This record gives sequence, C-alpha cells and structure tokens, in this order.
Amino acid sequence: MIDKKFLETIKEYKMFAPGDVVLAAVSGGVDSTALLHLLHSIQDGAKISLHIAHLNHMLRKGDADLDVRFVEGLAQKLGLPITVEAVDVAALARQEKMGIEEAAREARYEFFERTAKRVGANKIAVGHTADDNIETFLMRLLRGAGLKGLCGIPPKRGTIVRPLIRAWRREIEDYVGALKLVPRRDHTNYESRYMRNSVRLKLVPQLKIYNLNIKEIILQTILLLTEDSLYIENKAAEALAEVQIEQNAGEIKLSLPRLSKVEPAIQGHLLRLAIERVKGDLFQLSFGHIRGLLDKFDATERWEMHLPGGIFAAGARDVLTISREKSAALTAQEFRYSLSVPGEVKLPEIGRTFSCGYADKLDKNADRCVAFVDYAALGKELIVRSKLPGDRFAPLGVKGTKKLQDFFVDEKIPAEEREAVPVVESGGKIVWVAGLRLDERAKVTEKTKRIVRLELK
Repeated sequence: MIDKKFLETIKEYKMFAPGDVVLAAVSGGVDSTALLHLLHSIQDGAKISLHIAHLNHMLRKGDADLDVRFVEGLAQKLGLPITVEAVDVAALARQEKMGIEEAAREARYEFFERTAKRVGANKIAVGHTADDNIETFLMRLLRGAGLKGLCGIPPKRGTIVRPLIRAWRREIEDYVGALKLVPRRDHTNYESRYMRNSVRLKLVPQLKIYNLNIKEIILQTILLLTEDSLYIENKAAEALAEVQIEQNAGEIKLSLPRLSKVEPAIQGHLLRLAIERVKGDLFQLSFGHIRGLLDKFDATERWEMHLPGGIFAAGARDVLTISREKSAALTAQEFRYSLSVPGEVKLPEIGRTFSCGYADKLDKNADRCVAFVDYAALGKELIVRSKLPGDRFAPLGVKGTKKLQDFFVDEKIPAEEREAVPVVESGGKIVWVAGLRLDERAKVTEKTKRIVRLELK
C-alpha cells in the first residue's frame, strides 16, 4: 500500500526526472528510514542517484551518536555515499533567540541546501508524512493562519520533495517492520512541552473522540484548501503583474491607485506574494501585518511599516515600496503611549500595535513578539515608548543592569532599526524591550499570582 502511495505521489507531482541527484535527509527515525529504502528501491528504474545527509543536533548526547552510527550503517548496507555534520542547536537557539524547534529546522535546511550544492544534488527528499501534515494544519489553526497557512505542508516546493506526504505513520511503521529494521527512537518526540508533540499526543486523540476518522477528514480539508489556494495565488500573480511598477534586487514598487481597485479578496494575497518576492519567504508574517498594510492604502501622508525579517514597506505619492532597505528620507519619530491592563494601542510611528491582557499560564512556544510578566511587578499603567538616552534595564538572565544602548550593541541590532524597537515601561522601570528581552525583575516566578501577556503585533 505504501509503495503505491509513494509512486503515485512522485508521479503526480513530477518529483524526479532521469539523471536527478537526490539528497535523502535521514535522521534514523522510522519515517526517514522508510523514505531511504523506498528511494533506493526505485533508484535504478527512475535513473536517479542518491546521497544521504544526516545532521546531529547535539541535543540528546549519547543517543545522537547512536543515531549517527545507525544512519552510517544504512549507508554502508545500501552502498550509498553519506554526509554527516553536527550543529549545537541549543546554542544556536540561544544565540538567535529562537525556540529549539525553530532553531533545529533552520539548522537542518541550511545543512541540506549547503550539502546539496556541494554534492551536486538538484532534489532534497524529506520524510514528512500525512500525520505531519495534519499536525501542521492544527498547529497553524491554533496560532492563527490564513488560507495559505492552512494548506499544510506542500508535497513539492523548489528543490524540496516529500514522497511520503500521503502515507500515514502506521503504514510506514508496518513497512519498516516488514524490512526487519529497528529505526532509532527520539524520546523528545514524546515530550509534550513541544507544541507539535502536544498536538500529536493530546489534541489528535481528543479529536478522535468526536470522529474516529478525524485525520482523514483533516487531510481531505487540506487538499481542498490547497486547490482553492492555488487558484487564488494565480489570480494574485496576475493582479500583481498589473499593479507592479518596477522590481529589482531587494525592492518592488506597486501602484497604490491600481492596487486599491483590485478585488478585496485578492489584495492581501497580492501583498503576501510581493513581500515573498523581496524577502524570499513569509516566515513570521502575520494577518496583522497584511491588515496593517491594507489600512494604509488611503493614507494621505508618507508612511513606513516594519515587517519581519528586516523588510520595510513605505507609501508615498501613490507608490507602495516593499524593500530590504530602510528609506533614508524617513527619519525616526519619537512616541509615547499609555494604557491599562487589559488594553491595546496602535503605534503608527513604527506601523505596529501593542496589546496586553491577562493569561492563565505561560506559553513556552510563543514567539519573540510575546512576553509574559508578573502582574505584581507592574505599576498602575503601562507606557509604550521609543527609546530614550540613558535607558537602563536588567536583561533576563544577566546579573545587574545594562544600558539599553549597550544591549543593542551586544545583540547586534542595526542602528537604523533601534528607533523602531518599542520600550515597555511600568512604575518607572523598563519591563520589556519589545521583541528582544524581558527585564529580570518582571519575570514570572513560582510566587507569581497573576500573569500579564504582552504582545507586539
């Protein structure tokens, strides 16, 4: 059964062509072990060459070394070349202020792309399954996502191919069992502190109480949404061609009058496509960012908005510019706003919105634009403002206080971006340098009775 799904998926999405060199991403787990053997079984018939890539994340100490030996054993048994590297993912997460899952993903794909280039591979095969797809759908639904996000994991994107994307994990387990192989087991896959694991181990079983076929239903929903998304993306691409004034490396200019005449349902998709062409991806771009841009269409004065990944959008004289470079003509503006808890305030000077409210518990998977503070550490109101000369705070995890200017330098925040970093103050003290670091004195502890959630949108 899995062999049939595997071949049908490859054929439907035209994943391979004769002469392709395929880099197989193999962790040693059941999914990637199955992927490798299935690829090896069609290697001669499909006229493709295989090269194995394995990355040691250095998270599981002795177990990680055993993973390496297992994958090297597979390579030797199948007579395939292999590249193995190690990356300290925990250190990378700390350095880049990412979650472990995000840092691991970044490290993996950077390794895959670099290795593919070195060995001359034009395809990178990864072992995502139908189960991974529905877990991704649910995670994005919980976090908030639009049509594109709810389409789940694409079977093919660029050089990345996913031949197992329609196979269920139980089918893969049966296949590997029939091969009499004992793949490696990652114990962290059973720790519910990671959101994907929590969805897999807790949410999906709960949903089965309401419908035993919930996974099949979600997968069908993903396929239907994908069809709709492809249609809308094609329409958005056509509309973008009509409103585009010019495009060069790192910048695209659009006609605001023409953009305003595009169907409202297409405008947001058009903006996402334009941003993707400049940024290269849509990582961390939210509904709020797109809504903020749409709200600026009728602005009569020049404006600028900061977007994730160092992208800037600026509107002036009927032209919307999306660029990697901050407009030199726009000078920094000071701002200062006060609000109570709960509350929300727009920060037009930087094109963002700040909100706060109560929370029942910490969310360890929240991104860097969200912070949780002890209510007892706050004064009567919060102040959201631009930085001031002489600002000091106590960065979380650091002993004593530090000048905000020195903190920016240590964190390698470009000078031109510092004016756009909001400072959240309460009771005369900084409690959060928004999006960067919480103040040690405001952190949530075991003694905390009430938690306040801060968010920069």
